Amino acid sequence: MKRLFKIGMKILSFMVLPLIAYILSYSLLMLVFIFVQKNISFLHDTDMEIFRKTVILLSGANVALLVYAVVIRPILHIIRWIQNLSQEIYQIPKGMEYTVGGHNTGNSSVLNCSINFFYKDLFLHMEMLTHKLKQNEIEREIAEENRREWIAGITHDLKTPLSYIQGYSSMIVAEQYHWSYEELKDFGSKIEEKSKHIKDLIDDLNITFQSDSGKLTLKRSRADIIEFLRNTVLDTANSPRSSEYQFSFVTESKSYDMNIDKVLFQRALQNILMNAILHNPPGTEIEVCVKSEIRGLQISISDNGKGMDEEEVNKLFERYYRGIPTDSPAEGSGLGLAIARQLIELHDGLIKAKSIKGQGTVIEISFPC
Repeated sequence: MKRLFKIGMKILSFMVLPLIAYILSYSLLMLVFIFVQKNISFLHDTDMEIFRKTVILLSGANVALLVYAVVIRPILHIIRWIQNLSQEIYQIPKGMEYTVGGHNTGNSSVLNCSINFFYKDLFLHMEMLTHKLKQNEIEREIAEENRREWIAGITHDLKTPLSYIQGYSSMIVAEQYHWSYEELKDFGSKIEEKSKHIKDLIDDLNITFQSDSGKLTLKRSRADIIEFLRNTVLDTANSPRSSEYQFSFVTESKSYDMNIDKVLFQRALQNILMNAILHNPPGTEIEVCVKSEIRGLQISISDNGKGMDEEEVNKLFERYYRGIPTDSPAEGSGLGLAIARQLIELHDGLIKAKSIKGQGTVIEISFPC
């Protein structure tokens, strides 16, 4: 109601202000002309109609200038402002620096008053829009830079296992060598491991594209989440890449049933566990703890590894954020934790990270009842 009243007052002011300005201008000019006529001898015989028409003309001109200053000029500034935004110039035009405090640097007092009364909300929203678009542009440039680094990294990550597969395959088919059964079995094991890594990278891309297009759906089924987590941790611990890391599983509950998509839920957990492996030195201890509480299920995945600073924690679940230089020997698509967050949220869960540099990281997952 208050807002409608303010709008009504502004509309009424738009209608009444020119009339008041005209009446005041006309009255003042007529008084001036009457005074001049009485005090200047050669104007005594001048026809009053001439004075009246001159006053009307000058009063009209004054009203036109007032309307231009109060109404048209701010609109022209706004049009120029919008044109700048359309050309991706995300800054307030010179002389239009309007702030919430009401200070308008570089503008005339008439324009400042008109902005304060008629256009304050509009200018404030335009300023907020400009700052928002500028911030979005900065974030877009950062995301684009991360994407380029990610493409370079994932290209490297794909080439590395492919070069292993190609190298071992060439050794197997080389006629000048005669390999023993144990050697061939070792070659096959390494080829299988590298092939699985390539499959994981492709699966990451596939899940990401499906999620972006809205085609990623869950195929839920009832499962004992405690046993499911135990088996997932065991599978990860038995992976060749986990041989130098220590895993433990702690639970206070014997069972806890949930409707989950077993494939995608396991993928989320594996991404989190593999992230702890890829970004920490050998010998790191990784613990998975499960608690069943009144408010729901709580899962924490903690390690005593390198830890992260606040900036790294804030970017941890962002897509394309690798957390390590692209020339690092660690393997990863840069999508793992972003995918984990998507899949956890699809299961109506929440995920967050806490970390201290040099003391390790804790990933907390919660599923409310």
